[in-house]
Amino acid sequence: MRKIHSIDSTGKIKFVGSKGEAIDGTEEDCKAYGYKFANNICRIPSAKQEVSKADNFINGNNNVVNGISNSVLGNSNTLRASNSVAIGKGHYMDRNSMYATTIGLNSYAENFGELSYSSSVTKNRAKFSILQFDGVTTNNTATEIYLGGHSGARLYINESYESGFAIDYTAVAINPSSNDIFTSYGHATYKFTNSTLTEVGHEKSTTIRDSSTSQYDINFAPISSTPDYIEVKVEGKSGHTVYWTVVLQITEVRYG
Repeated sequence: MRKIHSIDSTGKIKFVGSKGEAIDGTEEDCKAYGYKFANNICRIPSAKQEVSKADNFINGNNNVVNGISNSVLGNSNTLRASNSVAIGKGHYMDRNSMYATTIGLNSYAENFGELSYSSSVTKNRAKFSILQFDGVTTNNTATEIYLGGHSGARLYINESYESGFAIDYTAVAINPSSNDIFTSYGHATYKFTNSTLTEVGHEKSTTIRDSSTSQYDINFAPISSTPDYIEVKVEGKSGHTVYWTVVLQITEVRYG
């Protein structure tokens, strides 16, 4: 078991490498101490973090902020995240939602870089969110891409709730060598019920592309893990270095 090298004010843990240097460590290193590993980062529980008000900009009342470099404009918001923004009232931002933004009333952000809106009178009940995935392919093998291109940052499912997800997506890819482009628009429906994540359906409604990109494609898959997540995979073509951006617009309702 690796020794812990350091813990910063956001709870991020660095481990001791083979030469005594600070490294991120693996999921096994993290779980050996009973800590949580997500987005390829190991963190200690929020309750053990020590964050001063000077680490954040807070304008409002009854806000609870445990991360750093956050901005809060409103009341009764809870931020476990860092480098994030809450505007409005009653928002909850999970520690995995770094670089996220919540707007409105009683919204919640639980994923890297998420933009989340709600006007629900009930906390943790419903939201509309936008997530951006980025990546690169160099062949015709289906390749997972991640939120913001940040390795390990995925659309994770909060397994404390039964949920339904309506996903509208736009995918765009460019091959700069040939100046050719691929775009695809579609819809996917997922549900998390009876402790199981299921794809109800996926419809690829419109594809517009240059002829050389005929093999390019995008797909989704439900992945059973800890926690479950919706995987986003794209496929290019052998000999093509292709740059991808996929944006998901998600309407979610949940109960628990």
